[in-house]
Amino acid sequence: MDLSITGIFLASIAAFAFGALWYSPLLFIDRWCKEAGIDPDIQLDNPGKVYGLTFLLTVTSAIGLGLLLGVDAGILRGAGIGLLTGVLIVVTSMGINYQFSGRTLSHLLIDGGFQTCRFVIMRAIIGLF
Repeated sequence: MDLSITGIFLASIAAFAFGALWYSPLLFIDRWCKEAGIDPDIQLDNPGKVYGLTFLLTVTSAIGLGLLLGVDAGILRGAGIGLLTGVLIVVTSMGINYQFSGRTLSHLLIDGGFQTCRFVIMRAIIGLF
């Protein structure tokens, strides 16, 4: 199976940028910090490491989606595959961990919603290439 380096790279950039929006003051950062027990005013110890590793993991996810689900899906089928993957595999798996760690449904919906949207974005873009 051939993967498009351009598709993987663009999908990764789009998903990474979407994360910046999702976890921003415009959307869910305040509620997410409350649910996670994190003080939003405390800065990361090493933001370069955190964001760099986050981008690397995003690229790895995009590669995995491309390898597992194919690259010739088209934008709509790709988005649909991303939606199903996000909801039926990722969020349900997160839900198991969140139950045992005592996290709230609200926390799961914020994080699971992000992961689902991220997979939709990446699969739609990968499906174009």
